[in-house]
Parts: sequence; structure tokens; C-alpha cells
Amino acid sequence: MCPGICKDRLADAFDRFGRVPIEKRKLVVPPDHSAFRAAEDPFWSAGGLVHDGRGRVLLIRHVLGAGWGDAWVTPGGRLEEGETTVDGLRREVREEVGVDVLEPVLTRILQQTLSDGSRVRHGYFAQFVGRASSVEPRPGPDVREARWFESLPPDLAFRDDYVADFEQFVRPATF
Repeated sequence: MCPGICKDRLADAFDRFGRVPIEKRKLVVPPDHSAFRAAEDPFWSAGGLVHDGRGRVLLIRHVLGAGWGDAWVTPGGRLEEGETTVDGLRREVREEVGVDVLEPVLTRILQQTLSDGSRVRHGYFAQFVGRASSVEPRPGPDVREARWFESLPPDLAFRDDYVADFEQFVRPATF
């Protein structure tokens, strides 16, 4: 399991989904990265693959300066104070792409250390897979593009983190 603070903050997810892999990651990020704008340390976030039940996943590109540059990312974001992990996932996906997440499954927790070379921030990312309630995305204000993909694009941020989830949960959902 992860340290006590993680276990306390993500208790709802552990109760609902049981033990999931916890992976540590160190990332070098630019000085203007959103991690340094968060007051909470560590910060807590949730996101992941949202699929349509037919083998496609919904990915987004944020407005420039709001996230991971020009790379495609999965919908998600920071949890609000007192918000459960699943509720935070659902809220973030609704805000970013205007669809509800049905049947979410927690697949892993990433314990992250982000540094710009002089500052360090710590955070946890709850990675999910879930089915979209609609195939008609309505991008939110910080999303410049939302698109369905039949496979994971090469320029998906953290692509390797999602390959197993795509093969296990998304591909078998096709008919």
C-alpha cells in the first residue's frame, strides 16, 4: 500500500476497488507546470481512459499552457477538498468533455514527484478506465480539442501507462 496519507485520502477507492498497483514516478516538468500552482501538497488527481464500448477512447488536448503541451492526454484533473476519488474523476471528465463516466475501474495509483530543477511537488494520480455515457463530447473551456481514437496515438502523454488498460478493458469491450 502507499503511505498513511495516501491510504487515508484514497480510502474510498481502496474500499471500492481493493488493492491496486502503486507505482512511483519522477518527472521533470517546466517551471510553469500546473503542479506548482496547487496549494495542496501532496496534490491528488484522477483521470484515465474513457471508452465508448466499441473500442475507442476519448482523448483531449488542453489549451496551450494548461497542461502537457501539445500532447494528447486522458480526461481528468485534481480532486477537490473532501471529494472522493470516483466523484473527482466523474466531475473532471464532465468538466473537460461533457460526458459522464459509467462503470469506472481503478487500475493503479501513481505516486509522483515532479521537479522543475529547483522546486519539487508530490502528488498522487488515481488511474481509471470507464465507459462514456455519450459519444458526443462537449469540450470545456480549458480543452481545445476532444477526439475519439481507435488506438492509442504515439503522442499520448504517458502512453505506456495506458497500454495494458487499453488492451484489458477497451479492446475486449468491442463488438
